[in-house]
Amino acid sequence: MRLGLKTIVYATSIFCPTPTSSFSITSRTFAQDRHQNATFTGESASSLAHLASSPERFAASLNMTIEQVDEAINARKLASTTLNEQLIAIEEDNKQNMTAAEIGRQKHRMICQHRFNHFRNAFVCKKCWTFTPICVCDLFEQRERSDMDSDKKAQLPNGVEKLIVWTHHDEYGRTSNTGSLLPLGLQQTSILMKGLLEHEQIMNEVLCRKNVTPVVLWPDKKSKRASTTISDLNRIIADTSSGNQKNEDSNRGGIVLISIEGTWNTARKMVNKLPPHVLRLDLSDEIRLNFTTPEMNEGIFIDNSITTAGETSQSPSAPSLLSPLRRQGKGAKQDNVSTLEATIVALLALGLSVDEASFILNCARRKVKRIQEYTGKTYARD
Repeated sequence: MRLGLKTIVYATSIFCPTPTSSFSITSRTFAQDRHQNATFTGESASSLAHLASSPERFAASLNMTIEQVDEAINARKLASTTLNEQLIAIEEDNKQNMTAAEIGRQKHRMICQHRFNHFRNAFVCKKCWTFTPICVCDLFEQRERSDMDSDKKAQLPNGVEKLIVWTHHDEYGRTSNTGSLLPLGLQQTSILMKGLLEHEQIMNEVLCRKNVTPVVLWPDKKSKRASTTISDLNRIIADTSSGNQKNEDSNRGGIVLISIEGTWNTARKMVNKLPPHVLRLDLSDEIRLNFTTPEMNEGIFIDNSITTAGETSQSPSAPSLLSPLRRQGKGAKQDNVSTLEATIVALLALGLSVDEASFILNCARRKVKRIQEYTGKTYARD
């Protein structure tokens, strides 16, 4: 089966061949693709099209046998089928003794557990959320440090106790996600899925602690909820370090930063469901400065490298390093950046070194580049 240069290839369940001469994939021409701004960038030795043309080659890229690949495919298909049957059964069996809202919550928990166990794709790295043949975990493992700390991860700024990437289940395991890289580059950082019971419990325990200051990164200046600024947080950190908080604000403690992963609509709902004492931090001004001022933090957010589509990877209308993989429509706001970028902006303002921030950003850029080359697709600017 030969894949033409103008063909976008989609997997029905995963991007891989079956162990037979036929492939469990469907093809649609570029003109039929619903993402009409997607540009096919051709085939290369490490591309999906190249690997999918040979079951042996694809299996080798996964360090698996063809039989193991087939087993993984079938196991995921079975799990999806089982989930679908369970979702139908729970609705049919509980119509009389559960409300629609209760049934909906139960189904949501089941979907979240399925996503956590099986991801969106059978062959995606569980750590960096990149296709296994192009995993970027090695980029972080090669990090060398001059200090005595044997941990290759950067420490969070003083006063920042923990970083939580609070993730919508539909975003969990998505290969175009960059928030997944934060735990690989930063200590005391974790990804938690909203709706997954064990993660909900961890989140609730953190938010109920009286000796922390929870802060969610969210651009909502008009909100009536409690808000804060970078200056306020730096003041809290200074007071906590000096012990002054004991006299004036005994409830203030180490800062827990919460970054939200999801679409704008889902993220807004997630933020609104956080307890009212969680402070909201609007980074719009800081983001704008970092993405438009070369002198700001040594210009590490202004990347002028060329993408495979022949355009600069960042522009005034779509500055995010993720824009080659995720569509930025006309009139995109200057502060529409990825979760990773927004989080790094906040951490820099709170004391993270430019060197550490630059390293993580460059790892994210390399992930985007690898995915572009592997899938052969990128989004052009509107």
